[in-house]
Parts: sequence; structure tokens; C-alpha cells
Amino acid sequence: MVQDIFLIGPMASGKSVVGRALADRLGYRFVDTDEEITAGHGSIAGLFAKRGEAAFRTVESTTLARAASREEPSVIATGGGVVLDPGNRDLLAGSFTVYLHTDLATVRPRIEADSGRPLLDGDPIRRWADILAERESLYRACASLTIDARTGSVARLAEDIEGAYRRHASTSGGITT
Repeated sequence: MVQDIFLIGPMASGKSVVGRALADRLGYRFVDTDEEITAGHGSIAGLFAKRGEAAFRTVESTTLARAASREEPSVIATGGGVVLDPGNRDLLAGSFTVYLHTDLATVRPRIEADSGRPLLDGDPIRRWADILAERESLYRACASLTIDARTGSVARLAEDIEGAYRRHASTSGGITT
């Protein structure tokens, strides 16, 4: 039995780029839930502006469930707020879920250059730090593995996650690739 791999963490932690590299290493399908939402609903900022955060979170949960229900093994990069929904947390906690731990110093250049994140309106640096403080315990509670994404190359992070995933699978009767 092959188990999907979910990547969680705050905005700009590298979930998409690490997820793509990991999927390539494993030969798995890559799904970015934010990209899926954008493809179906337009920009996330637009969705927030038109329908509000609650509607966005409903779309996010539906997108996560759809990604997890595919037959093909996948690496799924989630949005930073996916852990806010109890149903999403249940799904993640029962799966191989990797928390990409990072800090403000690491993501500062990424978020300062990105104006498309609706939750960072106003003072993006302060908002990012506040959001991480609110969600940190949720990320940790859902994670099978916490990995330090502050240092190391994308390739190295993907390699480390792959190794942990294979060890996890071998002890739980998991993957056969």
C-alpha cells in the first residue's frame, strides 16, 4: 500500500518547491492545493476578496479531500491554513505528514516580495509571525515528521523526507516502489 505524503507549514516555507522535488524523486504525482484552488476559482486573493476567508477554507478543505482521494500516490503541498479545519487535521494526522519548520528570517525575503497573500495585508512581517504563532502547535500535532527547512538545499530536504518516508513505510508495511 502506498501512502500519500502531505507537506504542511506556514506560508513561504517551501512546501511547493520541496514537494515537486520529492515527487520527482519518488515518481509520485505532485499536487499543490493552492494551485488547484487557483485553477478552479481564480486567484486566492480574489477568492478572499469576493467570498471571504470562511468560503476559502471550505474550498481548501474540499480540494484537500479530493487530492487525498486519488488512486495515484501523491505528494501534496497544502496551503498554510489547512490545519485550521478539524477535519483536515484528522486527515493529516492519519497520514504521512511532514511539517516544514521555518522561521521569519528565512521567509522574510519571500514574503516581502510577494503581494498576493491576502492574510499578509498591512504589515506582512508581523502578520506572518502572528500567524505562525497561532498555528505552530497545530502543525506539530498533525506531523509525522518535522523537518528543519531553514537550511539545506531543496534536493537535500527532499532526500531527507524520502528517507524518513521509506523508513516509516517499512515499519508500517507501507510503500512498494
